[in-house]
Amino acid sequence: MRVEFNAYFRAHPSTGSGQYLHHLAAGLSRGFPDLQIVERRPPARLRGNAGKVLWEQAAWRLSSRGAGPVVRHVPYLAPPLLSANTVVTAHDAIPFVLASYRAGLPQRLYGLVVRLGLRRTRFVIADSHATAADLIRNLGVPARRVRVIHLGVDGRFRPDLQNASRRVRADYALPNRFALYLGSLDARKNLGVLLGAWPQVWRDTAVGLVVAGRSPARSSRVFVDWFRGLDADAAPWLRVLGPVAERDKPGLYHAASLFVFPSRYEGFGLEPLEAMACGVPVLAADASSLPEVVGDAGVLIAPDDATGWQTTATRILSDAALAQRLRAQGIVRAGEFGWDRTAAATHRVYLEAAS
Repeated sequence: MRVEFNAYFRAHPSTGSGQYLHHLAAGLSRGFPDLQIVERRPPARLRGNAGKVLWEQAAWRLSSRGAGPVVRHVPYLAPPLLSANTVVTAHDAIPFVLASYRAGLPQRLYGLVVRLGLRRTRFVIADSHATAADLIRNLGVPARRVRVIHLGVDGRFRPDLQNASRRVRADYALPNRFALYLGSLDARKNLGVLLGAWPQVWRDTAVGLVVAGRSPARSSRVFVDWFRGLDADAAPWLRVLGPVAERDKPGLYHAASLFVFPSRYEGFGLEPLEAMACGVPVLAADASSLPEVVGDAGVLIAPDDATGWQTTATRILSDAALAQRLRAQGIVRAGEFGWDRTAAATHRVYLEAAS
């Protein structure tokens, strides 16, 4: 069987879609050596938003005309309008669930193209049951064409990273104990609840909060400058690292005493899974897909319960037995999410599409 990928995000390997394509293709190659995998990448001249749309809707399909692929797979939510036998992966449905993420005319027009393209898509793979429900409810995708396949966790994230955590701790001048938030810093991530709770956590435990992620160039409804007005000297409990290199992430997770993730909406929630794989206790929001990823291996509370975040973080950081139990449970839970399992389930979808 032949599968052709829209490999647009191969040029952006640090993105979620780029990572997904990398790990999925590798898992398919390991598990199904007879599968012919072709990755089609856009030419350099197709740049910018207009070039991206042109590639997704026409140039990608025309580049393989006559090759006779059995299945085409778009590994992100960009279904082509004129291809009837396409598999599309939806990592989330953010623009269709959160109004502020589709505020501009270009976003609304792109959303219309996605809706129309999904009508002709053979199958839609959703990263989680929560995302599947959003696709069915908000985009009108028939449930019979949706397949839920969880992501895997990269083998780089594991509990035996003592040397890596020591290096990262030294490189970033981190304290012996800290809680970590790692991820994007847009509005849905809900960092305000942490910034409101942490002064009291600091007073109770002397454990500070480290925030890692790229801050926006300017503040807006979607991209929030969470740290505006915060005086570093008056907030000894906070360290803002900015963007962190991919190679440093496993050691950074491993060095943390607690991983905190108050996001209101996630299509899957890979960061809590990576933290659990590194043996870090996880405190996450009880929202969207996070409960099905974290399960009972972490602690889940309402995303906007500021008092709950403060008291629960304090309890985990103060109770060594509880923290150790969460570490052990998290490692086991993370072991249930592997890329070879993701690849095998995706291969079954290809067989359905080919038939």
